[in-house]
Amino acid sequence: MLVEVFTRDSNWRLRRRDNDLLAFMQRLLARLEMYFLGALFLTMLSVAFYQVIARNVFGGGLLWGDELVRNAVLWVTMLGATSAAGTNSHICIDIVARFAGDRARAVIGRFTSLFTSIVCLTLGWYSIDVLYGDYLYQTPGFGPIPAWICEVIIPVAAFTMGLRYLIRTVKPETT
Repeated sequence: MLVEVFTRDSNWRLRRRDNDLLAFMQRLLARLEMYFLGALFLTMLSVAFYQVIARNVFGGGLLWGDELVRNAVLWVTMLGATSAAGTNSHICIDIVARFAGDRARAVIGRFTSLFTSIVCLTLGWYSIDVLYGDYLYQTPGFGPIPAWICEVIIPVAAFTMGLRYLIRTVKPETT
């Protein structure tokens, strides 16, 4: 009996340490994601502001400024969506779940997480085709950077969101 208590206690400590490490890694990744998102947003805003001032005051701007801002919008959008999916702070329409009981709400949450996961993983899968086509045809991005490098965030973010929702399907968050 004492051995069982000790074994259970040591396993509990191991699980707690694993959960603490996992929680620490999740917080660290979320923090890095937010810092990168903020830096990219400020860069995008600064270049766009400079472009407006340079065109109106000096009669010209950066040759690659508009393309940089366009690609930064894509990256900010995809990173923002990934961040919102990770913190479960995305836009959701839950009219049915609002009036349902706890058990039905849990089933609806799992179903919508599974459906969202399928959509995101499908988007990631087919966006690889687009990247490959841009790579084969050497589609120009901006400056010396090819388009496929600018678009690589699409499958990365889509697969990340898909995996987050798949995990939420298997192990839903308790709120």
